[in-house]
Amino acid sequence: MFAQLLIKKQTTMKNYKFYTIALLFFTISTLASCIESTSKTTTTKSGVIKNTQENPIKRVDATNFNTEINGKKVQLIDVRTPREFTQGHIENAININIYDKTFTVNTDKLDKSKPIYVYCRSGVRSMKAANSLKSRGFRVVNLNGGIGGWMRNGFKLIK
Repeated sequence: MFAQLLIKKQTTMKNYKFYTIALLFFTISTLASCIESTSKTTTTKSGVIKNTQENPIKRVDATNFNTEINGKKVQLIDVRTPREFTQGHIENAININIYDKTFTVNTDKLDKSKPIYVYCRSGVRSMKAANSLKSRGFRVVNLNGGIGGWMRNGFKLIK
């Protein structure tokens, strides 16, 4: 009889711990989704994706990216690997590999008073780089769709 009560109490304690952990997980998940929902984005007719956060990362399509960098002295950063860079890059881009341990050191040398234009192959690594740069006070413009979107729109690469 005593053993049965002890087993029942242990089972009840296990259930209590399980439900407590489940409730904690649910609460954290809910709060995280609330935080994410505060950063709202809208897409304009010109293809520019606007972010309503302070110091947003501006994401633009290939046509707008080309317009913003064409014929201007801008800070244009290709965050792909050196091998990818040598296979073809946008004219006047410099290669600062996001996977390199010196990425932060190298990008900290850039001018914070001017926007930085970033791109990669598909837009994933450049958004990661953009977030890193933004967190350090840079204004960032990201090529939406990366170099793939650039080429699909008929823009050339330099080898």
